[in-house]
Amino acid sequence: MKGMLVILSGPSGVGKDTVLASWSRAEPRVVRVVAYSTRAMRPGEVDGVDYHFVDRPTFLRMAEEGAFLEHKEVHGNLYATPKKDMEALLEQGKIAVLKIDVQGALTAMALRPDAVSIFLLPPSMEVLEQRIRGRGADDEATIQRRLKNAKTELSFADRYQHRVVNDDLARAVGEVASIVATTEERA
Repeated sequence: MKGMLVILSGPSGVGKDTVLASWSRAEPRVVRVVAYSTRAMRPGEVDGVDYHFVDRPTFLRMAEEGAFLEHKEVHGNLYATPKKDMEALLEQGKIAVLKIDVQGALTAMALRPDAVSIFLLPPSMEVLEQRIRGRGADDEATIQRRLKNAKTELSFADRYQHRVVNDDLARAVGEVASIVATTEERA
């Protein structure tokens, strides 16, 4: 079975990690492509599992060498999708998931039109703000920047093939899984 590339996006705090973790527990073929980032590790994160954490000079050198499918700056930090890791998962027949922001997703969609694109929507901006604040990981300035960016990101939801509201985890995961299964059946 050949692999499938899935682009999963949504604003900060919408639950991308939670949906992806639940989906991958239910479907072993689902594997997130571990992105590179220059941001600081959050408590509980593991290098090489959550992100490949690198310094800015290393990131810029890798970008210059063509190691990334796409790369961009978001919330003051650099993020990128490693091409080699993504291709390896696809060759293994995996459902390779790019959990990336809107900027990266739009670039990836243009470069990989075979990808299934899914945008996770919050039930409301109020719920999104509660989720971001509930993390306890950001100062007020960062929270405000994330909320401002979320409004911009939400305006791009219609550029994705599919939109899923993350108001109930089990339902949202089921909808994402169904979208991918249906797409695989058609392929």
